[in-house]
Amino acid sequence: MIKKYSGKPSKQRKRHFNAPLHKKHSLMSSHLATSLRNKVEARSLPLRKGDKVRVMRGDFKDHEGEITKVDLKAIKVYVDGAVVEKADGTKIEYPIHPSNLEIIDVDRKDEMRDKAIGRKGE
Repeated sequence: MIKKYSGKPSKQRKRHFNAPLHKKHSLMSSHLATSLRNKVEARSLPLRKGDKVRVMRGDFKDHEGEITKVDLKAIKVYVDGAVVEKADGTKIEYPIHPSNLEIIDVDRKDEMRDKAIGRKGE
């Protein structure tokens, strides 16, 4: 049987970062907190602006906040309160990778997302 994709790490990274946006959406998933996992009946969900998350790794470990911005192109998320100060004193939001986050509360304002969460639990 012929392999479909290369196993070279450099080519895997290239596919990861040059993936189309509709495929990057699934890369933006994070685990759900155990209390929420039982309610939603899913292990992970794609992140969205408005979700409440807890940072699990890095400089902002144990920081909780709401997602203010999702950058699909860079595969990064910006959390409210996770800011760093630049040398000139200005404060900027710090980008965090979705794998380092845990979803505490899901934003269910969108009907389509609410239905999708229901389907995922089935």
